[in-house]
Amino acid sequence: MDMPPSRYRVVEQGRRLVVIDTLAGRPVTPPAIASRPEMPSDRPRTMEAPRPQARTRGTPEPRGRYAGGEGFSFETARWFDNEGPRTIRIGKDSQTQLLAVLVVVLGLGFVLAMLFGWVLAFPVAFVIFHEKTGIALRAAATTWLTALNANEG
Repeated sequence: MDMPPSRYRVVEQGRRLVVIDTLAGRPVTPPAIASRPEMPSDRPRTMEAPRPQARTRGTPEPRGRYAGGEGFSFETARWFDNEGPRTIRIGKDSQTQLLAVLVVVLGLGFVLAMLFGWVLAFPVAFVIFHEKTGIALRAAATTWLTALNANEG
């Protein structure tokens, strides 16, 4: 069994190859090439540093690493900081302290979870969510965050 004839055929006209649509009986026009979006590499390079934009009133402070110079900053919340919401700026010295506390808390939590599992989950949740314990933990967190922020200045 032979294949049916193709709808398109290619012929040479004026030393160029042209695709002919046999059903329509005319050459196929190539699709329009859309202009591509401007790429950063297309822009001319200059040696000028980007100019800082003046902050308008009511815009939030920049966040993240090196937002206000050295170190990084974050916004506290009322549920764990009695003085929150406030922005805490953490310098290079305080970053090591914060990392050490994070490693100890995560490591201790992992070890306790591996040793005692779900047996310890309910008593720990009761102690953590107790009102007096929450007040004490919030006061301790506020004191520690204030000390971290004071080390910056």
